[in-house]
Amino acid sequence: MYKELPPLPWLRAFDASARLGNFTLAAEELGLTPSAVSYQVRGLEAELGHKLFLRERKSLVLTRLGQAYLPVVSKAFADLDATTSSLFGRGAEEEINLRCLSSLNLLWLLPRIGRYRAAYPGSRLRLLSATWGEPAEGEAVDVDIRYGDGTWPDGESHLLLNHEVIAVCAPQHRGDGRAETLAATPLIELVGVVDTWPHFFAQHGPGLTPPEAVFKVDQSLIALELAVHGQGVTLVAEVFAQPYLDSGRLVRATDLSLTARQGHYIVLPSGRNPHRPEVQRLVRWLREEAATP
Repeated sequence: MYKELPPLPWLRAFDASARLGNFTLAAEELGLTPSAVSYQVRGLEAELGHKLFLRERKSLVLTRLGQAYLPVVSKAFADLDATTSSLFGRGAEEEINLRCLSSLNLLWLLPRIGRYRAAYPGSRLRLLSATWGEPAEGEAVDVDIRYGDGTWPDGESHLLLNHEVIAVCAPQHRGDGRAETLAATPLIELVGVVDTWPHFFAQHGPGLTPPEAVFKVDQSLIALELAVHGQGVTLVAEVFAQPYLDSGRLVRATDLSLTARQGHYIVLPSGRNPHRPEVQRLVRWLREEAATP
């Protein structure tokens, strides 16, 4: 039975080295020396008859066979860990570090987080905020929600939200909704995104020259609050504007909109274990919430 199964310590060494990118970090996680981890990985490669890593100066790069083998090995350990915990009560759930863009955190996640806690009362979340969609530095992030095109090299990406980009303003400042009218209105511009006022007018008002924005801000939340206070019209993702529209604090300034060329993605950083049951459960819940109108 299990005649083809390599020694489990060798598989653990492979899993940790692949996730963390080098033998030194893998050794710290496993409580071994880097040379011991390297020895175990070489033993596994000899046992299998194939190289699993290309060894570069400061990092390890998985071979094609290594890439195919890693998800199977990681899932096997995650399943074993989850079953051991559920059957034998091996302590409380591990804390999950969830990083989210500040505006999405406040306007989309936090109003829903009570449903997650009600469904999973034993869960422990550590919520981190970010301004942009850059990879996290210096933080052990398990689940990262970023805004962009989904092409980050440091993890596995899954589309979470992709809504229209709409123009909103305070109710008393809504005009006739024409592009020409908007071009003569004070504009609030969100920097760092690809769907901007110039793109809006290029699509809906060719030949119009919009004025320079009266405010340029780096967060949708700030742009929305400026609009609430009557400072102009802002162009934001519909998912951010929806709470303001629902409460009546803002209205759509026009029925014209842009199809977003970027979206919010769940990123599972390669330096962490994405197969942990707590992580997989959180990812499923986030995607279910995103699919709920």
